[in-house]
Amino acid sequence: MRLPLYIEFSGKKIAIIGGGDIGSFRAKKFADAGAEVTVYSLEFSSDLIQLEKLGKVRLISANARDLDYEKILPNYDLVVVALADKSLNSRIMEAARKFKVLVNIANDANVTEVVVPIEGKVGEIRFAITTEGKSSIAARKAKEIIEETLKRREDLRYLLEVMDFIKFYMKSLNIPVDMRMKIYSSLSSDENFLKLINDSKKDEAKEYAKEYIYKIINKKIDTEEVVNF
Repeated sequence: MRLPLYIEFSGKKIAIIGGGDIGSFRAKKFADAGAEVTVYSLEFSSDLIQLEKLGKVRLISANARDLDYEKILPNYDLVVVALADKSLNSRIMEAARKFKVLVNIANDANVTEVVVPIEGKVGEIRFAITTEGKSSIAARKAKEIIEETLKRREDLRYLLEVMDFIKFYMKSLNIPVDMRMKIYSSLSSDENFLKLINDSKKDEAKEYAKEYIYKIINKKIDTEEVVNF
C-alpha cells in the first residue's frame, strides 16, 4: 500500500533511465528540488541538454539494455524508469529492490513503487494529487478545483498563519505535546476564535489564543473540557 509523503530531496541522488519527454519532466522536477540528477539514454531532449548546460543534470550516453543496474543503482537513492518499452521494468525493479533503492516506473502505474503526483500550492498550503495512473486529466481538474477553492477561502490561509504562531507560542511555554494537541482541537472549534479568523483579524486571533492558552495553564478553563473535547 502506498502512502502520501513529502520527502526532502535536496542532495538526494536520482538516476533517470530515458531521455524523452517523461524523463525530461522528472529530471527537471527533481533537479528543481535540489537533487543530483543523472540521466541515462542514447538520445536526450532539448530540455535535458539545456539543463545540462545550466549544470542542473548530468547526461550519460548509454543504451538502457546494456546498463549494469546492479553496478550503478547502489549509487542512487531513487531510480526513475522513463522508457516507452516496458521490457526492462522487472530487471530494473529487481536490482533496485536488491539494493533498497526506491523506484518510480513511469510507464506502469500498477507496478511502480513510487508515484510522482501532480502538485499545487496556494499561499503556504501545498497539496498533491494522484489517481495512481488512472487519469492525469482528472487529477489536473481536481487540482484546479482545489486551487480555486483555496483562493476563495482566505480564512483558511489566515487560520494557517495563526495556528503556526500558536504552535511556536505553546512550544516556547514548554506545554506538553499531548496537551498542545487537545488545545489545537478545542481552539480551532471555538466560535469566538473562528469569528476573528473569518473577519480577517489575525492579530486579534493571536491575542485571543494566547489568553485562551493562559487560562488553561492557570486552570481558569476546565482542562477536562479540553481533554474530553
